[in-house]
Amino acid sequence: MARKAKQLTEDEINAIQLNPPYLLNTYQAAAFLGKSIRLIREWFKEDGFPIKSGPKSRSEMYVLRDDLMDWMNTNGRLR
Repeated sequence: MARKAKQLTEDEINAIQLNPPYLLNTYQAAAFLGKSIRLIREWFKEDGFPIKSGPKSRSEMYVLRDDLMDWMNTNGRLR
């Protein structure tokens, strides 16, 4: 059975920061970058953001780790 809350535990956050997965959802991207989930969701809506999504309109949104880092680098978001 899947977890109802999508929040990550401290152990999951530490694991993501040490060894980030190739495909990141909003919670994982926030943990990887040390940013808020709200900020990551705002970035997902920006033009040119390298978002991936499933075929349905309400599918989970993801970003590839390397595409995220490239996007941040070209948009001056790395700090």
